[in-house]
Amino acid sequence: MFESLNEYYEYLETDLGLQKNLNVSKQLAKLRDKTENEEQKKVISFEIFFNDFSFDKGKYVPMFGYENGDCYQNLSQFEDFEYIKKRGTSESLKNPKYKAKYNHLLWESRIKHIDFAKGAIDNYLAFLLLIELTPNDNLTNHRFSKHFMNAFLLCQKINYKKEEILDFLIKHLESNSLNGFQKSVLINFVSANGKKIPQEYLVNFFDYAQSVVDNQVYDKHQKEYLKILITLSKKLNKSLIDYHNKLGDLHIAESKKHEGSFVIHQYYLDSLKQYQLAGNKRKVEEVTVLIEKAKDTLNFKTIRHEETDPLLQKWYDSIDKITTELIEEGDSANVFRYLILSEDIFPKPEDLNNNIKSQLMELMSTMNFDINRNVDSKGKSGINIYNIYIQNFTLRHLWLVFSKGIKGDLISYSTIKEFLQNETWYSMEIKEVNSSGETEVYNWTEQLLPALGSYFTQSEIDLKTQKNNNSEYILSIDSMTLKFEGVLRAFSRLIGAQTIDIKDDGTQERISFEKLLENEKFKAVIPETDITFFKFLFTSDGINLRNNIAHCFYKVKNYSASLMWLLICAFLKLGNYRFEKQ
Repeated sequence: MFESLNEYYEYLETDLGLQKNLNVSKQLAKLRDKTENEEQKKVISFEIFFNDFSFDKGKYVPMFGYENGDCYQNLSQFEDFEYIKKRGTSESLKNPKYKAKYNHLLWESRIKHIDFAKGAIDNYLAFLLLIELTPNDNLTNHRFSKHFMNAFLLCQKINYKKEEILDFLIKHLESNSLNGFQKSVLINFVSANGKKIPQEYLVNFFDYAQSVVDNQVYDKHQKEYLKILITLSKKLNKSLIDYHNKLGDLHIAESKKHEGSFVIHQYYLDSLKQYQLAGNKRKVEEVTVLIEKAKDTLNFKTIRHEETDPLLQKWYDSIDKITTELIEEGDSANVFRYLILSEDIFPKPEDLNNNIKSQLMELMSTMNFDINRNVDSKGKSGINIYNIYIQNFTLRHLWLVFSKGIKGDLISYSTIKEFLQNETWYSMEIKEVNSSGETEVYNWTEQLLPALGSYFTQSEIDLKTQKNNNSEYILSIDSMTLKFEGVLRAFSRLIGAQTIDIKDDGTQERISFEKLLENEKFKAVIPETDITFFKFLFTSDGINLRNNIAHCFYKVKNYSASLMWLLICAFLKLGNYRFEKQ
């Protein structure tokens, strides 16, 4: 922990790491809280905001946003920017990593001046020169590229050191320090975002990409370099035919690794597109025949595809580190708040109705089936992005949180019971008059605890035995799923949202689950991301858990601990409110 601002300043001078230290802001917050001097508190707050700032492709990226359109962090938090200006122009600050960041922040501010942009560029370049790269270090290569992109876009914007930064890139292309993938990323980025790049540089990039393809230097990234050659050929008025044909051949070669699988169709379609662009009628005919023959191999078995993209590994390493730090803090309440508030766990709302359709799907009629093998007339054809994100990112993220949390005794029956009782509205007493005129008092926490107890007992067994005993999660999942509607209706009544309709004949009818989620009062207090998650989990817009459980469509194989992770998150999100009696 920092004992003073000077100790923090000393840390900044020595930190040349590319990875952001997530503990710095936390340590500064502790220093601020124990500092009595108000002016010092303000300065430390500025440094917290500064540390939380991130720049990506020349622009600052807030850590998170709010429903009202505000975000954290934002430029208004720095007030008059005099302190940031003092730090950015200080002779005592030597570290180019932070010198660049202070100046970049000033350039983005309302007191922006070209000198700040120049200061940022100079220090970005100085910092990049200090970075030691090895081609096998994917994470360092990626972060090097991010700093380069920030510097390059500033150079373009103010027309300063434009050729110097291009020479810097060419020098790295000629060396073996930067890996082949990041080289292709940076060439593509510069080609797409550069303004009036001198032709000799484009020729240099073209020649480099040509040599990579001709000599098969980076076998795994031939596709990227062929795409670069196509892009640059357009700029240099060169023929594209050879590169389209080679890219088509590459897709055909890739397809042979997936013979017998329906995914082979996508490779055929990608190659077909390239041969069409090349005007290669013979190849077009050959691939069309291959597509026709491959229809006989279509089946609906699950296909497992292992993705080795370095960005995915970077994402996993980052989440692994974040969740480890979360557990090491030793605060159960913070773990549950992380599940409620983190914007990195669940997909964006707009992805729920975002479906990918391949060209092949445009050529045929499609039918959708529900889990009980009935034709689903409401189903949308294509691959749903929201579901892909849940399956590939959300569940992996939750697995890290729950497995580490349970092992560290931060997520358990007793800790979630305490959180529900102290931090949610589920523990408030609800009074209802029964048909006999008697007042009944209950709370929702006591109704949720039996299912949670069953889950945690089994999850501890599974972690010890390294198994997933599907059948032992049936009781907890069924109970939690069916109780969510009750909790949703209770919450709607508490906020004064409509929960019943009056028919023309005077009889009452409960408003449907879907309509409860669409109520304007409900939408005014519940974030859109959470409502979308509820729709995905419980309605026909997603996995329709509520319907499948209620109608016994789920078999033992459909139950798993991962469903309970999603259910627990849903209850935590809806419970994250407090009501006071007035």
